[in-house]
Amino acid sequence: MKRLVLLAFAVALTTTAFAQTAKESMIKMGKQQLSGYLIEIPGADVKTVDAAFRDKLEKQYNLKASSESGFRAYLNQPFKPFGSENYDMYFTVTEHGKKKNKVSQLELIVCSGNMNTITSQNNPATADYVKVFLRDFVSYVQEYVAKQNIKAMESQLAKLNKELKGLEKNKNKINKQIEKLNKDLDKNAKAISDKEKEIQELKDTLDKAKKDLK
Repeated sequence: MKRLVLLAFAVALTTTAFAQTAKESMIKMGKQQLSGYLIEIPGADVKTVDAAFRDKLEKQYNLKASSESGFRAYLNQPFKPFGSENYDMYFTVTEHGKKKNKVSQLELIVCSGNMNTITSQNNPATADYVKVFLRDFVSYVQEYVAKQNIKAMESQLAKLNKELKGLEKNKNKINKQIEKLNKDLDKNAKAISDKEKEIQELKDTLDKAKKDLK
């Protein structure tokens, strides 16, 4: 079931990945309203988008995370996709829309330090880099989902192979039991044959003894 869900995400993302663009907007973080960036990730739930963004920043770029007012934070760290400086980044993923048309939205705040947010007004070059990064991230979610799908199938395959080995081991055990039982059966059949022969010999002797008395 999990594999089918992941595949469904991949299919949905394929047709919409390049249509998404990031936009600048005010984002509430704690009691503050800060300038940031929003981008919708169609076809993927909040949990998947959150995991994919963490995966990209923390595994691909080795950023160290903390938390801040419900956001995942990456403080005072270099991030080449945005430029040569150190940045403070805060992100969260929310869900919008009606029940049957839910859309996940990534919210990202990028600061140059001391909560000085980077926008197209005060730093247009970096703001453009942020938007490009977020646009490309939509495609990365598709890649992440595909990787998770592969991992799920590999895990299932490993589980099935383990079960197969167990069944084969059990088969060998049963075959040994059958082999032993067949030997016991042969031994018992010989014992029956010997006993029948012994009985027949005694009956023949008895019959002869009776005839001799007449």
